[in-house]
Amino acid sequence: MKGGIDHFPFSPQKATEVVAQFLKLAHGRINIMKLVKLVYLLDRESIGRRGVPVVGGAYLSMRNGPVTSEILDLVNSGSLWSCETNWDQFISARRNYEVELTHDPGRDHLSEFELGLIAEVFALHEKEDQFALRDWCHAHCGEWLPLETGLAAISLVDIAEEVGRDPDEVLANATEQAFLGEVFKSK
Repeated sequence: MKGGIDHFPFSPQKATEVVAQFLKLAHGRINIMKLVKLVYLLDRESIGRRGVPVVGGAYLSMRNGPVTSEILDLVNSGSLWSCETNWDQFISARRNYEVELTHDPGRDHLSEFELGLIAEVFALHEKEDQFALRDWCHAHCGEWLPLETGLAAISLVDIAEEVGRDPDEVLANATEQAFLGEVFKSK
């Protein structure tokens, strides 16, 4: 880990819009474990293709596979202590292991590339239930560590290496995004 950065800044607006796009593709309702895996796989694929994620955040290994910590927290509680989010205006509270789209947040923060990637990731895993997708992640995400309990951080270096991207480039991109986030936050 260079410069102390080992994750991309989390984008709460993009997170809400990404989840809304997945929910639209799933006809408005989706299992929460499947949703959390889809968002992780979206970021993983985006890092592989362009060196940066769509949503960002801290990536974790857990018993049921890799997750983005902030997405898991939003699914479980509808808010984050670390930043302001509009999640609860558009995504329902979890019920029966599912969330629903209650209103459309739009897609102002998503590029055409990102929208296409969302559709691609969803199409690849659309027919899998949450357990099949968990098993797919266990078999295909080499950065994930099998755990019986607890969690462990997944490093950007490990993700970059698994998706065939130069780890130094990915870490430099994360450092740059963190710097820009701080600069624009202070204005």
